Amino acid sequence: MGRSRKRLSDQPFEMDIISLDLKGLGLGVYDEKKLHVFDALAGEKVIARHLFGRKNRGKAETLEVLKPSADRVSAPCPSFGNCGACSLQHMSMDAQLARKQRALLQAFGETGNVEPVEIYAPLDAPHWNYRRKARLSVRDVAAKGRVLVGFRERNGRFVVDMEACHILHSVAADALPKLSRVIETLECRSSIPQVEVACGDTSCAMIIRHLEDLSTDDAESLRAFARETGVGVFLQAAGPDSITLLEPLDFQLEYAFETLALRFHFEPLDFIQVNGPLNQQMVRRALELLDPQAGDRILDLFCGLGNFTLPLAQRAGHVTGLEGSDQMVERGRSNAALNGLENVDFHTVDLYRSGDAAPPLSGHYNKILLDPPRSGAQGLLPWVAASGVSRVLYISCNAETLARDAGILVNQHGFTLAGAGIMNMFPHTHHSEAIALFERTTNGVNP
Repeated sequence: MGRSRKRLSDQPFEMDIISLDLKGLGLGVYDEKKLHVFDALAGEKVIARHLFGRKNRGKAETLEVLKPSADRVSAPCPSFGNCGACSLQHMSMDAQLARKQRALLQAFGETGNVEPVEIYAPLDAPHWNYRRKARLSVRDVAAKGRVLVGFRERNGRFVVDMEACHILHSVAADALPKLSRVIETLECRSSIPQVEVACGDTSCAMIIRHLEDLSTDDAESLRAFARETGVGVFLQAAGPDSITLLEPLDFQLEYAFETLALRFHFEPLDFIQVNGPLNQQMVRRALELLDPQAGDRILDLFCGLGNFTLPLAQRAGHVTGLEGSDQMVERGRSNAALNGLENVDFHTVDLYRSGDAAPPLSGHYNKILLDPPRSGAQGLLPWVAASGVSRVLYISCNAETLARDAGILVNQHGFTLAGAGIMNMFPHTHHSEAIALFERTTNGVNP
């Protein structure tokens, strides 16, 4: 007969927090078992309680801090600890940055067996009202007689009852309580599961997903909400192709790099970097490190709508952007035309197709910028190495896949990891962005 699992107690207990895990949860040992503890910091003594359910196995929550860490601060958001959007508001920003930088360097050593020659100072930007892309859940809660609009709770089961958000772009955050109240008045209030938010520099779009047709009165209520708040309201009846603009009819999302005199138009579901001010710093650092010159031909892989492509084209001889989405390629072309740039071209290419075949391009490129999804760019690295480029700049949202790919470039293909550092794209969360510069080594000497 197998040994029965010991039943967990729901009684609080004291425990010491030894360190933090990769998601920023406190790590400690209680009753000879390792526990991951929400809202606890390394070096603290806390009163904790087990969390129950399959998804919470091995996890606990902090009820009281008996011995606080010097890195602990007061979280300003009243929803912190319940809302799943933030996990580190209780940690000072200096400590958040140091932790993310350590995690990146640890990944380079353990996963890639590489070490950067130079460690770049972290890039940072304002820590509040930075988030310009979000998916908000909607729930008609009969017991409260209200419609809740917000992020999901930490356990993912319910929607947070929130009247404000400290990390959403200010236009979206200000409109949030008004959106909840207007949905409460709709006949189809129970058939709206989510709202997608996308913000430019000064404007905000909200895509209302509805599972049944809107009545004439419902549509007019949403138009009135758009006029009152200045938000662009879109409707989505089915898949992404069904999205239509309701109000105002001349609405346009845009962000700009004022120091570069560049403007970018985009649609609500387009990928953009979630943190606008940090994105501007990231592009400036990319220009410094890749150092585009008039004689350079640069290849931008996973180029999106041209976020890096167009700034590079202002200085380089020619830039080619490759992207897997026809829609994003068209967006890149229209943004190049919007900014009067003619030394740039965009092409739709499946950069994840099987094999190590080179992208279908003509001409020589001497520098490459890589900005892949979380899965990284492992399949492209043999071609990158064979292309003869002298410099590769790699932007990553996943330290583990960046470290893996860094190990391949350095240990198999003769590059040097010239420098790397984190970029604080997602303050108050465990997520981070990183940048790494690789230079080709010839006879052990960087050109």
